[in-house]
Amino acid sequence: MNVLFFSILLNIILLLIIYFSSKEKKISSKLLIYIGLFIGFSSLSLTYLFGSCFGASTPIEIKTQNISNQNLRIYAITFWDDYGNGSGNFVNYNSELEPNETSEFCIDSDGGKFWIVAKNKENEIVYLEETENKKTDFKINVNQNAELDKNQLAKELTFKKDKSVELEMYLVLTNIILIVLLGIRLVKK
Repeated sequence: MNVLFFSILLNIILLLIIYFSSKEKKISSKLLIYIGLFIGFSSLSLTYLFGSCFGASTPIEIKTQNISNQNLRIYAITFWDDYGNGSGNFVNYNSELEPNETSEFCIDSDGGKFWIVAKNKENEIVYLEETENKKTDFKINVNQNAELDKNQLAKELTFKKDKSVELEMYLVLTNIILIVLLGIRLVKK
């Protein structure tokens, strides 16, 4: 996400320089546009490259199937410390699954425990299963009985991830808009 912030900042600065520069410096403004386009495309590529399991030490392929009648958002929470206090974890948002839809995604788990969590539209935890690296295929149905403290911890962790995913989406869209503005500026030159 820091790459996206940095890319947006640099592209805004480049657009301001191009806007306020004189018309006589056509060659240097084209060079600045190419640099801005390179920065924008590179940041988007890096964001999606590192969003996958690229470089994971112990990648685990997870398959989930929504067998409920609700749309569910699927998360994987991996732990490398004591999960009772919520420290030492990483929350991975997979996607929103419609009823009877299946998804496959990858997590990085170093032999520890991880949770598969499903939330409904009201942000309620409707499914939580704790497992180790042995089980990788999950059929998700709502109203699975999970302990209340695990539910609360999963709700807090997934709420933070929801905000992070939302911010990243806005940053990606802003970056795309800046790339389009640079492209329009290049075509005008």
